[in-house]
Amino acid sequence: MSNYPLVSAIIPTKNRAKLLERAIHSALEQTWENMEVIVVDDASDDSTPDLLRNLQNQHPNISVVRNEYSQGAAACRNIAIHHAKGEYIAGLDDDDFWRPKRIEKLMEEFEDGFAAVTSNDRLDFGEKEIVWKKKAVITLDDLLYYNQVGNQVLTRKEYIESVGGYDEKLPSAQDYDLWIRLAHDFGPIKTAPHTLQVVNMEIDRDRISTSGDETVGYYACFEKHQGKMSEQQKKYQQYRIKLAEGKETGWIEMFRSTPSHLYLKEVTRKLFL
Repeated sequence: MSNYPLVSAIIPTKNRAKLLERAIHSALEQTWENMEVIVVDDASDDSTPDLLRNLQNQHPNISVVRNEYSQGAAACRNIAIHHAKGEYIAGLDDDDFWRPKRIEKLMEEFEDGFAAVTSNDRLDFGEKEIVWKKKAVITLDDLLYYNQVGNQVLTRKEYIESVGGYDEKLPSAQDYDLWIRLAHDFGPIKTAPHTLQVVNMEIDRDRISTSGDETVGYYACFEKHQGKMSEQQKKYQQYRIKLAEGKETGWIEMFRSTPSHLYLKEVTRKLFL
C-alpha cells in the first residue's frame, strides 16, 4: 500500500446511527487501497456510540473521536482533519454515501494547479433522483456566483490547514466558504466525469449545524467574500439569498439580478421548482 497515498475519509455525525452505518460502509468499500476513516461523534445520545464501538472492533482503520458536548459540523470536521494521518482529505456527510470507486477516480483526477477535485452527484429527493452534472473546471469566478461544487471534495490536508480549515463562526455554508478560500489560494476545482456520490436531499433531513437558520450562514458567507465579487456577482448572490428566505421575486427582478449565462438555470427554477 506504500505506493498509494493515504486518504482520510472524515465523517461528522450526530444521532443518525442507521444512515451513518451506510456512509461508513461506503467509505470502507472503496477500491482505493490505502484509506482510514475518521468519525467525529458530536455528542450523540442514540445508538451511535454502540455502533461505532462495534465497527471499530471489526475494522482497524476506523478512528472515532467523541465530543462531550455538541460543537456543530464545522468544528467536527476540523477535529477530524486534526486527527487525520492522510496526505489527502475526503469529506462525507453521515446521511450521504459514496460509490465504490469515488476515491480511486478522484485521486486519478487530482493534479497540481487545482485546489481540489469533486464529482457529479446523484441527488436523492426520496420519490425521485436527479444527477447534478457539474462544470469540468470550477473557477473562483464561478464560485463567487454560487456554490457550484456541492458539499464535498477531495483535497490535500495541507491545503485545508493553510487556509485555516472550516470557519466555525458560520452557522451554515461552511463548505461553500472553504471552497472559495481554497480556489482563491490554490486554483480551480476539477470535476471527475463520473457520478460518485449520492446526496440525501429529503426535506426532513436534519444535518448537523450550529443553527437552524441556513440563510443566516449564507448571508454571513456573502458578507465575508463580497470584497472579491463583481457587482453582478453581488446582485446575483443577494437574489439567491432572497429566494432562500422564501421572498417573492418577479420575472423582471430575476432577469435584472441574473447574469445571462445563468438565465436558463433561473428560468427552469421559476417554472418547475
